[in-house]
Amino acid sequence: MSVVEIDEQGNEISNSEKKFTVETGDIIYDAIDNQGCQLPHGCLAGSCGSCRILIIEGSDNVAGKSVIEGNTISNIVKDYQDQNPNHFTVGKEVRLSCRARLNGNGDVKIAALKK
Repeated sequence: MSVVEIDEQGNEISNSEKKFTVETGDIIYDAIDNQGCQLPHGCLAGSCGSCRILIIEGSDNVAGKSVIEGNTISNIVKDYQDQNPNHFTVGKEVRLSCRARLNGNGDVKIAALKK
C-alpha cells in the first residue's frame, strides 16, 4: 500500500509516496499506524470523518463500506460538493481509513483528505 500527499486540487505531490505492508483483512488506519505513520483521525469509529481518505488506485482491493462508514462518507462528499460542485472528489472513491479493510493483495494508493 502507498500513501501519498495531494494538493488542494487533488494532484499528487511529487516524491511524497510512502510504502506500507497491509495484509488482506487489515484496517488501513491500524496497519499503517502499527508501522509508525499516523494518518489524521478522530473517533476511530467511523462517525466523525476525520480519517477520510481518497482511494487513488486499487479501490477493487478495498472491502465494501459498512452502513456507518457509508453514511459518514455521504455527508462528507455532500459537504465537499456543496462548497464546490466541481470538487476533485466528485466521482472518486472516498473512504474512512479507520473502517476500510483490504480484501485483496493488489496495490492500493491513498491520500488523506483535509476537512
